[in-house]
Amino acid sequence: AAVTDAVVKGLASHIDELGKPLCPCNFYKDKEAEAKLRRWICACDEMQIYKYCHCLLFVREDGMPITEYLPEGHEGREVYGLITDPTPDKGRALKHKAVPVLTSQDESATASASST
Repeated sequence: AAVTDAVVKGLASHIDELGKPLCPCNFYKDKEAEAKLRRWICACDEMQIYKYCHCLLFVREDGMPITEYLPEGHEGREVYGLITDPTPDKGRALKHKAVPVLTSQDESATASASST
């Protein structure tokens, strides 16, 4: 709860300062320039593409972040492993920008096919 409170306060501070909810979990040399790029405006590109929130504001009911759509080698996958999406039909407005990645369903199908 303390982390969530800090993130929410950081977002609110950036709204006051920049007029936009710039992610407070990153360091920016130039916050105003970064806000114009919009990559880290909450909900950030990473959230809208991969349904992964590195701030842990958007998580499953069990508190775990969804990592299913992250590309191999992404820090979220490295730290949390494969965590499936309980609502795959919701979210990911920018999923068309995603780097192709095997989902848990693809991995299961590949494993089944290779064992035959």
